Amino acid sequence: LYIREARRMVSDYVMTQHHCERLETVEDPVGLAAYGMDSHNVQRYVTQDGFASNEGNVQAPVKDPFPISYQNIFPKKERWGNLLGPVCLSASHIAFGSIRMEPVFMVLGQSAATAAALAINENKDLHNLDYQLLKNQLLKDRQRLE
Repeated sequence: LYIREARRMVSDYVMTQHHCERLETVEDPVGLAAYGMDSHNVQRYVTQDGFASNEGNVQAPVKDPFPISYQNIFPKKERWGNLLGPVCLSASHIAFGSIRMEPVFMVLGQSAATAAALAINENKDLHNLDYQLLKNQLLKDRQRLE
């Protein structure tokens, strides 16, 4: 069974196509994505001429790698505290089409683990973790943020 996309959480910040196209950039990156925005066919149907046709396919390139926000990997604080979800991150359907690649999930998983360890060491809620502290540790660990 192949499930390409399931439910995603909604955080205070949502990655969108604007981020993938670098029309908007995040201020608190924890990793980069670079795969094109894509979505497979929604359905196949037969035209009036009797030919099979696909509907709903999207293939949009991403020019350069783009940063993903720390805020995208945890839900709104009033919904759930101290939870990290780097694979079900807060993103629109089209942005998730780019971010969903396994190497990006591995990067976000490492960033999430780093944030969790720092939050424990600092006795802080993940929502209140000093981003500069996280950024410094990620860069020390050779995480690419730009």
